[in-house]
Amino acid sequence: MKGIQHVEVSNRSAQFKFDLYRNITIVRGDSGTGKTTLYNMIADYTRLGSKSGVNISSKKSCVALVDLDWKNQLKQITDSIVFIDEGSDFIVTKEFAKAIKGTDNYYVIFNREGLHELPYSVEEIYEIKTSGRFHKFEKIFKAAGKHVYSKNRSRKKLKFDILLTEDSNSGYQFFNRYLKESGICCETAGSNSAIFKWLLSHPNKVVLVVADGAAFGSEIDRVLKLQATHPDFISVCLPESFEWLILKSGLIKVSNLHDVLENPSEYIESKKYFSWENFFEDYLIKISSNIVNGKFQYKKSKINDAYLIEVNSNKIMEEIPLERNMKLLKKG
Repeated sequence: MKGIQHVEVSNRSAQFKFDLYRNITIVRGDSGTGKTTLYNMIADYTRLGSKSGVNISSKKSCVALVDLDWKNQLKQITDSIVFIDEGSDFIVTKEFAKAIKGTDNYYVIFNREGLHELPYSVEEIYEIKTSGRFHKFEKIFKAAGKHVYSKNRSRKKLKFDILLTEDSNSGYQFFNRYLKESGICCETAGSNSAIFKWLLSHPNKVVLVVADGAAFGSEIDRVLKLQATHPDFISVCLPESFEWLILKSGLIKVSNLHDVLENPSEYIESKKYFSWENFFEDYLIKISSNIVNGKFQYKKSKINDAYLIEVNSNKIMEEIPLERNMKLLKKG
């Protein structure tokens, strides 16, 4: 499945309208906010169809996982939007992550805590807002400025001594080289799930975290809570991915790149890509290999020197908010 999916679910007492942009959508909120109501409406329709009194408007079938044998039910579901209740203990397991990876469904999961086995986006975590009988999804985490996330949404200017990435591949190599003469150190946590632990073990460091927002959804809540207690020490910047930064820079020119970046939902097939970061990596590797003489050919394991040339690296860094004094320091 791919594309934005518009869904309307209603009965005599409630109406829900929402759009789904990616294969995994998380709906959070306290009791009484509408999560259980929506799930029960989908579950009733799954069991009884039109006799349930529930009306569903969607281009794709909407199905609730209602069987105790969830694995067997899931095997029978294809090209559908699957709703999963927060009381389902299996959603936190590696077994569940493995079961939904490579399927052509979209998943709407009701859950209050981070699901650390699933690569979901910071942009696809919602709460339900209600006005009378009408309900809609609203994003919980919203970027302020250039992919900057904070409990204090007015916070945009970033000062830091360390830039922390999630791995040691091309992204880390790029940032490390870019910051080499700036006096700012570049370090790696090893993975997105290790960023929180790194921050806890370095309480007095002034850090800018740069991680792949496309798969950071399970981590953002605890990282921002830690940031809220150390507002002068932790800043968080979450672009889709490092490969997305390169694509956004304009260094590589192909005919439909603008549309891919503006409307990624229309290009990213859920059966092939578990997370948008996987798509942007594959897409960059593919289109960069077609550039004459491999000038900008991209490899995840080692950054191409062409991206390290100052004029090119500056274009990539345009999506990362840096203090003016840091830029001047880098230039010497």
